[in-house]
Amino acid sequence: MVKSIAIIGMGYIGGSLGLAFKKNIPEALVTGIDKGSILIRAKNVGAIDNGCIYTELNTGLKDVDLVFLTTPIYTTKEILPKVSEYVSKKAVVTDTAFTKREIMKSAEEHFTGGATFIGGHPIIKYEQWEIEQADPYLFSNTSYILVPSSQGSIEALEILKEVVHAIGAREIIMGPEEHDSLYGGLNHMLQLIAMAHVNSVFSHLEDKKRDMAASLAGERFKRFIEELSTPYYIWEDIFNSNYDFIAKSVDRFIDELKNITGKLGSEALIDEYQGVQKYISDIPEPTKGFNRELFHLYVTIEDRPGAISQLTALLSSNGFDIRDIELVKIKEGDAATMRISFSTQNIASKAGSFLVKSGYSCRTQYEYEEFNF
Repeated sequence: MVKSIAIIGMGYIGGSLGLAFKKNIPEALVTGIDKGSILIRAKNVGAIDNGCIYTELNTGLKDVDLVFLTTPIYTTKEILPKVSEYVSKKAVVTDTAFTKREIMKSAEEHFTGGATFIGGHPIIKYEQWEIEQADPYLFSNTSYILVPSSQGSIEALEILKEVVHAIGAREIIMGPEEHDSLYGGLNHMLQLIAMAHVNSVFSHLEDKKRDMAASLAGERFKRFIEELSTPYYIWEDIFNSNYDFIAKSVDRFIDELKNITGKLGSEALIDEYQGVQKYISDIPEPTKGFNRELFHLYVTIEDRPGAISQLTALLSSNGFDIRDIELVKIKEGDAATMRISFSTQNIASKAGSFLVKSGYSCRTQYEYEEFNF
């Protein structure tokens, strides 16, 4: 395992990597590289052992085994030449950027005969958070794409795979073209679709009707457009570096939308709908890092101080192991709905039976006859 790691860019992703390394590779010395004020914050949250400002990059990278660049796409391209110059010949360098072709092309030009560059992309839910919200479990049970260069060594790839496994992720090996093509459709195009969706609903309405439409927007609409709240500069690099594959994905989308629209009002739409359901059945459900499916109960509690702790204490003191808990909905001053999750359906059913007997209103995705009243 590596003995020293440098992280260039100590934001949410860089900070989460640092915390994950400190937890899972405690023997490794972690150096953060960023502005001085950011390094102080990174040190305070325990994400790094020491820090180095950008102007002293050569000092921060000296004799480091592994380097992570967690900077935006074009910032990564800009500093790659210096990184290739300053790292040792045995070092492994990787990035976390959202597109890969331009970065890999630059890496092929600058990493020649010395250190090895391997592209990287952790498939995580990106939050526009600061380092104080960094999470050592961010990468647990996630896919982590690795893009080897043509000049890289097998030994370097094995080192990086070992580190990826250590932080709880599973690697997927692919080329830069395949990555950008697939992700252009799976992710990048969705931002444009969300933009078009919002414009199609609101742009033609007068102010009064626009306000009415906004008040009618439900949770489904809000979830679909939530990524539009991220600053444009986050997406600018993505659009500029992957515009061709995004455009091709949009063209296919328009063709499919026309095909589906042409079947509205006919039974042919049923086949289309069922075909799509088959595709999505292979997509894993979000797990928050759990290794298996969880089983849920929905419990109504009073909105008063201590109500949540009373509920969880009652369950835990009677041997029920809560794996996840979430506030689903609340009417302030009245009541709230909690979703409580368990590792098996049997435990969830028994917990539901126990809560009903204890006076709680309890609902479940399972049949009530499964409760042992």
